[in-house]
Amino acid sequence: MQTLLERLDIHAKVQSFFKPYLKAENNTILFDYWSDFEHASESFHRIPVTESYWTAGEVRTATDIFISGSAMDAIAWLDLNHTRYRQLTNLFFISTGSVPNKCHAELIQKHTPKKKLHFIYSKDDLGVVCDLKIASFIRDKPLAISYHENHYQVTFEHKHYAFEQLSLNALERASGYHFLIRTHKPKNASTYYDQLRDRHPA
Repeated sequence: MQTLLERLDIHAKVQSFFKPYLKAENNTILFDYWSDFEHASESFHRIPVTESYWTAGEVRTATDIFISGSAMDAIAWLDLNHTRYRQLTNLFFISTGSVPNKCHAELIQKHTPKKKLHFIYSKDDLGVVCDLKIASFIRDKPLAISYHENHYQVTFEHKHYAFEQLSLNALERASGYHFLIRTHKPKNASTYYDQLRDRHPA
């Protein structure tokens, strides 16, 4: 019987990379966040809200750290981009669940100094807010975000900024502060997992 990853046509080397970090149970894949699980199947996808996290890869050998809101987004992103990397051992993935917080930032600060950081949160407004929140936690640069009259208001470094289209890059351009974190967004879907499912229906 094919697994969900096989039915999604995930490349063999991507499946091999993630295999130690997931558990296949009947037609469901489970990702262990220590205090909770992410569940993925053909009919549903449950992402936990937790102060814990899921990881894949070896952080000591990694040069690039990818931070996402779900393990399935991490798998989908790598399947769509694996040809860019000759050695997947250089990559390390962290899923914070759907709501990143300071506990996740502390993990990243502790284990990923001098490594390239990448965000692969969703393309929608929630994903952009996650980008800003977790970036501010990682860099110890507090910010506040609100929405009023069709635009976002961001308070950062004791200044106020208004954005019709909010993004980490937009805040960097407006404030002059560079978080040194690259954001990746899917082109044709809200999440990388959605983009993968659209390309390879299960």
